[in-house]
Amino acid sequence: MGQVNVNNPGPAGPAEPVDGGGTGLGFIVGILLAIVIIALLVYFLVLNKPATGPANNGVTVPSPSAAMLRTFG
Repeated sequence: MGQVNVNNPGPAGPAEPVDGGGTGLGFIVGILLAIVIIALLVYFLVLNKPATGPANNGVTVPSPSAAMLRTFG
């Protein structure tokens, strides 16, 4: 017994997939999400200044480096 093709094309030939012509909602949501993430990274890593307040007389104090944490003596 030979092989039988069960996916016979219709009378008009094989069906072509229909292209909607759009990029799709998932693509647009992905682009918007990427823009929001990049904006948050820029804000927190570049634009965000350390808070000043009465505890340090309005002076911004940088976080200590490893050299400053070393004990002398």
